[in-house]
Amino acid sequence: MTTLESTTERLEDALRRLAVMASDLFCELLAQGAELPFDLEPSEGDGPLPMYQYSPLTGEFITRHIAELRRLDAFVEVRELAGEEAATGFLIGLWEGRSEFDIAGDRLQGAIDGVLASVSSPATDGTTVGEVIVPLVGFHMPADEVTIDGVRIVRADAVADAPLEAVEGTKGPAGKPGFLAMVSCNYSNLAPAVAVADDLRRTLRTLRLFRPGAVGLAPQGWARRMDGWERFGTGASPSRHGGYRLTGNEVADLESFSRTLTEHGARLPAFLWAVSRFDLGEERASLIEALSDYLLALRGLLEGGGSANLGLTARAAALASEGPDEREHARVTMERALQIERKLMSGARYRPTAAASPLKVIAGVEELLRRILKGLATGELEGDLRATADELLLSEGLRAADAATPEVGETAEWRIPDPGPEPGELDLAAVADGNIGAIEASRAEPDEGETTEVPAQTPPGPAAWADPTRPEPTRIVVTDVELPEIMAAKDHLGPSREEEPKADWFSAGEGPDEVEWPAFASPRRERPDGGRELDGEAADRVAYLFPVPDATDWDVGELSYERRKSS
Repeated sequence: MTTLESTTERLEDALRRLAVMASDLFCELLAQGAELPFDLEPSEGDGPLPMYQYSPLTGEFITRHIAELRRLDAFVEVRELAGEEAATGFLIGLWEGRSEFDIAGDRLQGAIDGVLASVSSPATDGTTVGEVIVPLVGFHMPADEVTIDGVRIVRADAVADAPLEAVEGTKGPAGKPGFLAMVSCNYSNLAPAVAVADDLRRTLRTLRLFRPGAVGLAPQGWARRMDGWERFGTGASPSRHGGYRLTGNEVADLESFSRTLTEHGARLPAFLWAVSRFDLGEERASLIEALSDYLLALRGLLEGGGSANLGLTARAAALASEGPDEREHARVTMERALQIERKLMSGARYRPTAAASPLKVIAGVEELLRRILKGLATGELEGDLRATADELLLSEGLRAADAATPEVGETAEWRIPDPGPEPGELDLAAVADGNIGAIEASRAEPDEGETTEVPAQTPPGPAAWADPTRPEPTRIVVTDVELPEIMAAKDHLGPSREEEPKADWFSAGEGPDEVEWPAFASPRRERPDGGRELDGEAADRVAYLFPVPDATDWDVGELSYERRKSS
């Protein structure tokens, strides 16, 4: 068996498996809500009026879901053997004009024969299927090879017949060889740069979304021809400085993320638009130039609408951060980035803070956008991100309010702190609560210059006075005070003047002057319980139940405070 015969058999087997896998994939997409486009075409008939019928545009449907096809193992094998155009053309020829993706024997064999005939026909301007290699700038990893969406990233020295210039172009400062991106495609009718442009662009997008770092393509690539390697220009812009390095654990995670991105990313229109702005920002030569691209992507995802109509900074921080501290830091980063953008647009000078340089702020915005896009690609974030962010912020606000609800019986419902005493003032709350401690109260006589000190409570013992850290007592000096009899001097226990009997209401009628009782506007009615009014003797017996308050008034003229050091 020759090499050509073995390749033909492998290709035919791969095409049959591709037909089965693609049929299952397309049926699943239709069940999930994907729309099959239709067109109106005139039907053949002899009537005077033309009749129209729906014609399914199956080829457009297949092309639209090429990203899902690329993750099929059979599609990858057919692409390696015959090229992506042959694999796509095979599926379109198998189901063009049909709304159901069934597999009929005659149609399947006819589509397979067409692919085999195109592959076996000689090419005049290039090989039908060949390899294209492009050096990756700044890429490093401990593994020798990794596959991302059909693109193989291999160590440069592992390709036996790789051009010397390609290997030398990947070496870093230490002289170690770097990595090459290898793509198998059909470039017989297309320039190699055009044939591999989409594959390399998706590879760079996957790398840049997976983790931060500077990775790009070399300005030149090589395509394998019959007589050797042919150089071509890639048109790639220079990458940023810094490099891109994967660890051993991240290699497997990168492959898994690549499959997830291919599966979910192609179904989200908002994601595709935002990630295209992200790609533009990553292609910029500096972070300053990329700021507007990053902010534009965030505005497209988060600005406007929502249940609470919150701002861009709060929503971005809510979706891309965890915890109150990290969220506050993200919000401040977004506000600083918006300020930098306004300064750049107006041509004004931006005065950064000591802890946040403009490059650091823009790198923070790039990371916030990367987290949100990764959440969309992996399915962690779904639906309208505006509503999701608003609901997240509102729910956290309600939980915080529940945690801060005052207990029953608290007077300060909103936990407003009570105002403390001003400097140099006495905290009267302590006196009002009876907790006056070492405060002494005294009365000052302005005429004679004498001061009578009245201890507020039992003086502390000797141990308290011996404590050098004990605060100095505060003296309250009260001048021009009229004290009631209960505040008399200690050496005068009896009353200061002869007490006179006080007249109460019941004795007001005794003596020469009789009390004039008021005249009632209407006759007095009898009590409803049939009782009678108390006479004078009965009133005297119950007078103790209704004491007359003592008319003692406090008249404080002035308060002054003195502090006396404890001896």
